[in-house]
Amino acid sequence: MDRRTFLMQLALGSGASTLYGFFLNNSSVIAQEKSIHKKVLISQTTINNFVNVYQFGRLVSGKTNRDSVRISNARIIQKAIDTVGQQGGGTIYIPTGYYQVSPQILIGDSPSSIVINHDNITLIGDGIGKTIIESRGAWSLINNQVVRGHGIMIRGTNNSFQPRKNITIKNLELSGGTTGFTGNRGWPANPTNGDGWDITHKGIVLDFDKYLDNITIDSVYVHDFRGEVIYAGGIGVEKVTILNTKLHASNASMLSLDANLSVTKCQFSQTANAWVENAPVSPNKSYYFDECIFKDSTAHGLVVAQGNFSENRKVIVTNCSFYNSHGGICPFGGASNFVVTKNKFYDINNALFTSGINKNIEFYENQIYGQTQPVTTAYLFGQVSNVLIKNNSHQAATNTNVSKASCIFYYGDLKNIIIDNNIFENCRTPEQLAELTNERPLFKNNQYINVERRDLQGSANFWQVSLPYVIEPKCEEVVVSNITNNSVITIEMNISRYVDGQEVLITSASASDKTVLIASNCQTIKSGTDIALTGQGQQVRLKFDKSISKWSRV
Repeated sequence: MDRRTFLMQLALGSGASTLYGFFLNNSSVIAQEKSIHKKVLISQTTINNFVNVYQFGRLVSGKTNRDSVRISNARIIQKAIDTVGQQGGGTIYIPTGYYQVSPQILIGDSPSSIVINHDNITLIGDGIGKTIIESRGAWSLINNQVVRGHGIMIRGTNNSFQPRKNITIKNLELSGGTTGFTGNRGWPANPTNGDGWDITHKGIVLDFDKYLDNITIDSVYVHDFRGEVIYAGGIGVEKVTILNTKLHASNASMLSLDANLSVTKCQFSQTANAWVENAPVSPNKSYYFDECIFKDSTAHGLVVAQGNFSENRKVIVTNCSFYNSHGGICPFGGASNFVVTKNKFYDINNALFTSGINKNIEFYENQIYGQTQPVTTAYLFGQVSNVLIKNNSHQAATNTNVSKASCIFYYGDLKNIIIDNNIFENCRTPEQLAELTNERPLFKNNQYINVERRDLQGSANFWQVSLPYVIEPKCEEVVVSNITNNSVITIEMNISRYVDGQEVLITSASASDKTVLIASNCQTIKSGTDIALTGQGQQVRLKFDKSISKWSRV
């Protein structure tokens, strides 16, 4: 199953000490990453050969929508690139203007308007909004397939020891020539109207299953492509640096590639699929996102999916802001080694959203805000292990028109999940949505402020006449009520799948003439004496001892 099929199907269904040691060392890890990626541009080879594209022919500026003008403009730019490339490389300058281009022919392997097929090439303009290249937005039907053609293709090589290298695209705008976002991510594009996810209409393509290294995209605005905005296929891409760049309006994913990737001070907005959709399948590569803005995804967020759990890979997302999406950070089926810290999430349904087999995820010191819709800090399901959710602040809307969601949802095959020292406000308490097949998360030191407690989740309301009365805490707090016709009920505690050391604060919400009793002979609670919770506000704290499968009074 490829990445795109995996994501579409998902949308239709939608050890502790070691982890803490990793958490304590993360600030130094992130600092090292910043230092490494700041050196990327410095290390790039510089060729002292500067040409103006007008030396190779007069470009026509403006929207004429004539095929002859589009092809002529593309040929002049291509001639400049090829000439400079054959001389060993250099800089091709495209002055201020609005230049329409299109592929020379649409039939063939990945037709593209502009192709960079040499090392040491810099394609530079006067800036976003000044040098604008418009790719072909109209579509043709060829062999019953919608074809528009890509914008800029960077051709790789077939030799891993001699990749295409040292390519920079800078200070320009690349338009897809049509409305890129229609909200339809069906693929391939519909042959009757051209709508949908058009896999032939990508913005910047780092080739398919080829080898490239040291690619830089700096201060570029790429927008309105029906396919991926920046894309690479296969595992042959090494270092890619994207900075000060805007990706906007697509029916596909905005950034989709596997590389040693650094993305800094970039903006991603309006996609029908995902802001980022990467598959970490090759070793010795990492993803680093810093000071980026992500807005308006109708499906997913920053997705890393179908990886192979390489221990030397990592994903770092820090100092970013996320707005208006179903998902924020999304490890799906094979992702590992995430550090997600110091980010802000606004109206993101699930700030951290897992599915499938994932491990080694740290989510700490983030801020989650629900302003116009319900939000959740973490939605954990699948086969998920070694997750630390710590020191986050979750503040949902106080507006009564906005329904509350649980701060944490969880179920599935979970192991070594630690949820510690978070502040959850104006939301529901953590909730277990379905059966667990391994162990429950360890909840500790979390604060719950103005929270809603649903029955069988944050509260246990005993109303039935028949026994047994069993409390099953879903986090470290539970409120119990005796609303039976009996003045006293005797309770037991659920002991299934709790981890050693889990503490639970039990608070009575019963009427003053009702009692919840923990008897001295309780099978699941080691109390020694009777513990009677009478009336509202009385409390007892219990701690789970896995060695004897019992709770005991703290």
